[in-house]
Amino acid sequence: MKSITTIALQRKKGLLSAFVLTAALAALLTMATALSVTDFLQLIIPVGDVNLKVSSDTNPVMRLIGGVYDILIAQGPARALLLYALLLFALYGLKNIFSYLSAVFFARIKVGILRDIRNGLHRSVLGQDFSRWSSQAQGQWLSRMSNDTAEYETNVLDSIQMIVSSVLTMFIYIAMLLYLNWRLTLIVVAVMTVGTLLLSASRRLKRESRKLQALNGELMSTTQETIDSLKEIKAATAIDYVNDRQQRQNSTFTQRRIAIYRRIYAASPLSDLVGNIIVVAILIVGAAHTVGSASSTMPPALFVSYIMIYVLLLTPIKDFSNAIAQLKKGRGVEERISEACSSDNQCSEDSGAEQPSSIPVESIELRNVSFAYGENSVFNALSLSLPMHRHIAVTGHSGSGKTTFGRLLVGLLRPQRGEILINGCPSSSAGHIAYIPQEPMLFNGTIEDNIRFGRQWVTDNDVKQAVKVAQVEPILQNHPDGLQTNIGDGGSLLSGGEKQRVNIARALAGNPDVVVMDEATAALDAATEQRLTDAIHLIGDRTFIVIAHRASTIAGCDTQLNLDTIAAN
Repeated sequence: MKSITTIALQRKKGLLSAFVLTAALAALLTMATALSVTDFLQLIIPVGDVNLKVSSDTNPVMRLIGGVYDILIAQGPARALLLYALLLFALYGLKNIFSYLSAVFFARIKVGILRDIRNGLHRSVLGQDFSRWSSQAQGQWLSRMSNDTAEYETNVLDSIQMIVSSVLTMFIYIAMLLYLNWRLTLIVVAVMTVGTLLLSASRRLKRESRKLQALNGELMSTTQETIDSLKEIKAATAIDYVNDRQQRQNSTFTQRRIAIYRRIYAASPLSDLVGNIIVVAILIVGAAHTVGSASSTMPPALFVSYIMIYVLLLTPIKDFSNAIAQLKKGRGVEERISEACSSDNQCSEDSGAEQPSSIPVESIELRNVSFAYGENSVFNALSLSLPMHRHIAVTGHSGSGKTTFGRLLVGLLRPQRGEILINGCPSSSAGHIAYIPQEPMLFNGTIEDNIRFGRQWVTDNDVKQAVKVAQVEPILQNHPDGLQTNIGDGGSLLSGGEKQRVNIARALAGNPDVVVMDEATAALDAATEQRLTDAIHLIGDRTFIVIAHRASTIAGCDTQLNLDTIAAN
């Protein structure tokens, strides 16, 4: 199975090709500046009768360098140095331009991949089956969407950029060294072998990184839980307990992170040590057998260029070693992101962003529906048909499955066996069935934004009618901005009862055929609940399914559905 990185890079072949080309040109120009040192040395240190004007059987590199030297020296020493400086400036200038272009091309690749990953994670969250979502620690998802994405950028994408650039540079440099003197270059090849052995120190980084990100998710879950439950923590005088728990988790996370960094940072000094040993070996072997040999084809000036190219080679070798270690660390993060993006998103098509069809809901049938939370069975082969255009009270003792029943109807939960048929078909209920939970959830924005919420087809008249039925008008009278009143994060500027009334108005504004009210009036005072109930009963063309414990809430319902009796049968 292809990784998300492989798939993403395949989609950006054009940008990847441009990055590889410009990175290769930058490496070639860097090498050209090293070779030009030969000309510079002969310009400032004359070598008598030995120069680079050579016979026709000399290799092309030396012939090219000799030709450049002849052109420069023909201008006179002072002018030659000026021309050489201009040539060096041009080479460095072009090298910097191509380095800049390669960085820009890869930046476009990187930000595009990160954009797609963030979008994929967000779609995955929205597409989660509610039963699965409610059983997961939400801090793990926050960790994937924030910390994991940042770690993926640093440890995977940046490492890929470094690996590609390093491999290109090493290939070009080693090819030139082999061309200049293949025997001496065999020593250079040894560096690659040793470097490969050094990389074995990072073979556990993938597994360790995965554990690290899981610990970070636990730490983020604890932090989120602390923020969300600050009142309860203080009320229970559990500050020391919560603080100790967070410190233990943070300590474990820190220790594992330090262990991973020890493994990563060990690669760089070892590579430097081996590289320096090889430089010394080249100097000794080259001076004794290459430069000093009577049959040598490498003049001293060109040997200096050889040494410079090799010194330049040390940097990409070290970068390659570090990047491989970082990449192994990032593989654990990549797997966590990949698992999240590829999770079973059966609900992803029910976005509710489009206006529902005009075909009204005329029948709802549950056929052999079974559902369980783990080993705890709630419904077993439940079959029934709901009467339409009625007010149905759903009753039963606590734990009988009233809330589960409502969530199954609106599609938040899916039957593990059996099916729910709407108008005789197992079609989507999105837009046709509204759900009002006991705990309202509002969003930062105006009251009108929350009532419309993602449904641009809702008309001003729909909003006005929903405001009236849901008893939101008294709230508007207390705020001079009316519907344009900003209610803060999560509706923090409203009371619990006010938030629920806005929540009810949101459900009614979409003109659903069926409204499921799960203890929706529990946060309202008795007078407001009575006015709301009276207003709802005046709506005769919709089906209301009222889940409640209080007798006053279900007093006006036409039909009662007792889940205790149904389960017994």
